[in-house]
Amino acid sequence: MKILNSKKLTSFFVYVNGCQQNEHDGVRISHLLSSIGLIETDAANSDLIIAVACSVRQTAVDRIFGLVKNNQGKKIIITGCVLESDRKKFAKKDVVFWDIEKPEDLAKIIGVTDSRTIQTALDEGSKLSSSVPIMFGCNNFCTYCATAHTRGRERSRNMSAVIKDVQALIDNGKKNILLLGQTIDSYKDPETGARLDILFTKLNELSGDFEISFLSNHPKDMTDEIIEAVAKLPKIKKEIHLPLQSGSNEILKAMNRPYTKEQYLEIIKKIRSQSPLIEITTDVIIGFPGETEEDFQETVEVMDQVGYKMAYLNKYSPRAGTAAYALGDPIPHSEKQRRWRILDEVLKKTMH
Repeated sequence: MKILNSKKLTSFFVYVNGCQQNEHDGVRISHLLSSIGLIETDAANSDLIIAVACSVRQTAVDRIFGLVKNNQGKKIIITGCVLESDRKKFAKKDVVFWDIEKPEDLAKIIGVTDSRTIQTALDEGSKLSSSVPIMFGCNNFCTYCATAHTRGRERSRNMSAVIKDVQALIDNGKKNILLLGQTIDSYKDPETGARLDILFTKLNELSGDFEISFLSNHPKDMTDEIIEAVAKLPKIKKEIHLPLQSGSNEILKAMNRPYTKEQYLEIIKKIRSQSPLIEITTDVIIGFPGETEEDFQETVEVMDQVGYKMAYLNKYSPRAGTAAYALGDPIPHSEKQRRWRILDEVLKKTMH
């Protein structure tokens, strides 16, 4: 493969923020650019910058705008989760959006003669990562999140292709393999309809010394079969990431999270009854618009009751393009920080 305008493109820098899917894509892109002859360097010394973006928080997007401002005159491409409104803002700054699922478009953007080799290099890059995406997109439209708008509807990969990718990582010496999906417990093989627990069973049958973990789950899709598979299959890591977000039913409703605190705790009870060895991690949003002190105390109570291995405590920030953006940001940062400290103390006392 040859690069057109090779005098202009000799080096690259890949900037990644956000989730494990973005980290996975960053590895693939770096391998691709190295395979066509570009040298990886830092942002200041690169000819080409590709940013793998996250749109969950405005601050993440603002950092990329800062990266663009500090590197004017360079060829800059943005991919990942990018809202249409942000794409237009980036376009005004001569930043090109690239859908990573369309390698032929990247070939045109950077001047590569063979788009098929672009796809091959991306596929090869996947083997350098320790993660395997098994589905893309999201159907949930949580009011604080833009992912459903940027990644599209849920699309599960064929189970046979997932197993092949996992086997390739095992053959490559990987011991800890992470399966990725925005709501991974809603996975469904498009050919057979087989669900995540069946995939776990088939992966557990593969030969080798390895362990499978998976992110991220939605409480509404967590089934008894998945819990049982995690508990009983020796090659599936004894850990379930189950985002709570809030312990208040009123706030959960405002977030468009279609479960109650009581339903969430019932899932926790099922997990613990299947195996006390299963560790539970979670996500919590602090200071969502309308969260009263009473709402917050319900979150404190749930965290104290569950005893998580780890909790990712995120102070709410409004994100343009989401339904919650219209609610503003009425809770002061100082109050969010106070609540964060309380939850952090609970976590330290109860974490397993």
